[in-house]
Amino acid sequence: MALYAQTAGTLSTNSGSFTPMKGLSLTIPEGVGTVAMITLNVPNPYATGNENPGGTFGVTVNGAVSPVVACFTYNEAAPSSFGRVPTTLVVGIPLANAAQSIQAVWASVRGSNLIIDSPATLSAVF
Repeated sequence: MALYAQTAGTLSTNSGSFTPMKGLSLTIPEGVGTVAMITLNVPNPYATGNENPGGTFGVTVNGAVSPVVACFTYNEAAPSSFGRVPTTLVVGIPLANAAQSIQAVWASVRGSNLIIDSPATLSAVF
């Protein structure tokens, strides 16, 4: 079984705290002894700013942020151009005795503006 969600349009955040990525949520079913493989694929993100801009991506499980995250930053403090930095996060979430809500979240690094303008996806495979 597989579940899938995809973003549409341009999204951005300059929040230094995790905020939901619009359109990227799933509900995984109940189960025991099985792990859901959750994949957050953000193929073309970029960040603008002048203090080593970047972004951090994660997922929440029933509102609690998973400790497993993915992050990128640029090597230059003030990049002359803001290239795309493909970022993928894969995390295993054990199924529980009740359905669980999975939400993709993101945060900017050091006050940068984190942007996606191509589809990002959240998927679950059991």
